[in-house]
Amino acid sequence: MLTIPQIEALRKSNPQLYEALRRIAGAALGPNQGWSLDHQIVDGADYARVVSGALTAGKVDPSKSGLLMKGSVPPTWSGAFTYTSTTSSITWSWSGLTIYRADGTTTAIPNGAVAVTGLAAGTGYYFYPYWDDAAASLGWVAGGSGSGGYAQAAKTNSAAQQQALQGRVPLSQGAVAAATTTSGTGGGSGGGSGSCLRAGTIVLTKERGTVAIETCSPGEHLRCPAVVGGEAWTRIVRLETRAADTFIRLHFSNCESLDVTPHHIFTLADGSPMRAERLCLCDVLVGRFGRLTLKKMEVIVEPSEKVTVSCEPAHEFFAGRHAASILTHNYTFSS
Repeated sequence: MLTIPQIEALRKSNPQLYEALRRIAGAALGPNQGWSLDHQIVDGADYARVVSGALTAGKVDPSKSGLLMKGSVPPTWSGAFTYTSTTSSITWSWSGLTIYRADGTTTAIPNGAVAVTGLAAGTGYYFYPYWDDAAASLGWVAGGSGSGGYAQAAKTNSAAQQQALQGRVPLSQGAVAAATTTSGTGGGSGGGSGSCLRAGTIVLTKERGTVAIETCSPGEHLRCPAVVGGEAWTRIVRLETRAADTFIRLHFSNCESLDVTPHHIFTLADGSPMRAERLCLCDVLVGRFGRLTLKKMEVIVEPSEKVTVSCEPAHEFFAGRHAASILTHNYTFSS
């Protein structure tokens, strides 16, 4: 019995003989009863047949059941990274990360942390985390600064390419950004995202009325829902502003909109939390003056700033593009 490597070698070295054998094989047992030189063969060590159930017009079709979906269609993932920083180090932590694959299986990533030392003070860096299927471990694109070379000075196409190599699952939407401090310690969230609002977002303060969120300071109070009906105030305990370039713009039924980072959390009308990137059209959210329906979503990619704010005792407040009318969560810093 001929193998695929033997047939391929014959076809390349002596195409005339290959065609002659193919015609003889097809007519060996009479009309419509011959055997096929291309089909009735065994798989070899280097070449093998593709089941017809995976093909459309002779081409491999990812939508067909005959194709192994794991690794053939980009997976999705849930979870996020947080970091703490000093003047010379950034420590990334992650927990609850899960990869959801096209074949219906999931991969739970073990919780962990990595410290990158030897960095410059007051400097922003970019990181590219990924899951390595072969090694079954979380890795970071190297070639940058700090221990391990994980801290990249800028976003680059080559780093993004390394993050998405065959056998690797990117664990962020582009680079995750972090910065060392000029003094003391700091922290935030990764993914180029985190639970952040875009600079320019309007909030209602007790002290100064309606203002842009980036102008607020710790100690000021933001309008929020009361525990039992009505409204109250929640105090800002920490606020940070950083560069960002990827946002989700949400348009609501009250003609208001809000620009947030993809991982920003909202409260649905049934009380369940939902990340911005996971929201669906017609989802019902909570507004200051009643329930709101999500009417439109856009991805905005342009240089801007994101504002991370943490409040107490309530961890949510009202915000919007023109007025503070949409209920949104704050971010609880890890440090």
